[in-house]
Amino acid sequence: MATLAETRFLHHGQFMGDSAGDREAGGFVVAKRVPTVPEHQVQRHTHSDAHYVLLLEGVYVTTAEGPDARTDRPCLIFNPAGTTHRDRFHGCGGRFLSVSVSAATEVQFEAAAALPSHALQLRDRSLELAFALSREYDRGDDHAPLAIESLCTELLDATAAVFAEAHGRPPRWLRRTRELIHEECASDLRLARIAAEVGVHPVSVTRAFRRHFGCTPGDYLRRCRLSRAAAMLADSDAPLSRIAQACGFFDQAHLTRRFVEGYGLPPARYRSCRAR
Repeated sequence: MATLAETRFLHHGQFMGDSAGDREAGGFVVAKRVPTVPEHQVQRHTHSDAHYVLLLEGVYVTTAEGPDARTDRPCLIFNPAGTTHRDRFHGCGGRFLSVSVSAATEVQFEAAAALPSHALQLRDRSLELAFALSREYDRGDDHAPLAIESLCTELLDATAAVFAEAHGRPPRWLRRTRELIHEECASDLRLARIAAEVGVHPVSVTRAFRRHFGCTPGDYLRRCRLSRAAAMLADSDAPLSRIAQACGFFDQAHLTRRFVEGYGLPPARYRSCRAR
């Protein structure tokens, strides 16, 4: 397994490819890129933020869940925040559209719908939206920022819908359960209290959470805390000790340990990368 020192870290909007120009809209960064690192030189790397890769030209190799480990067909890949992989272009050439989602934007969206917790290949509506985003990027007129932000938000919604469809539609009480954890992730939540709040047995909470969201309530609580910490690191100069307290960690050391596990680097380094 690669160590932290051996794993390259890519911050918000950064990829192994030259951009024709970034377009920022809301909490999104969209760009068309050509790969710049030869296949044999691509090392394992960690992406700080959730993002999409739309294959436009070339042959792409990916470990994302889906039908194609290597493809030259139109393909859209969603990678959640903290993804570590060695996805790359095979051979020479290629073009792709990248869509980066800021930590703050992801936190806001996750309050309404759950995104996949693993890398996933997307088709149908998601792929259509990604190509519409590609066309909007090329248009680049005065209305582009609003159009790009709207399409990016639709893309997140379509991705969440795919995830929900794969795990079945959650009952209303389960959606409330997830909202409760999201809203109160900094507090000392216990399963008994969560179950009492939504009026079901604790066993029902854990069983349904695993089925519909692919993780335990504890896993989701940890994700919420990390996402909130990442957003605070990116958008404020607050001391790490204060961020740790605000996000439900015991202390700064606890935050650092969990952040390295989730994002592949310490909070201070994450903040410095985002400030570049």
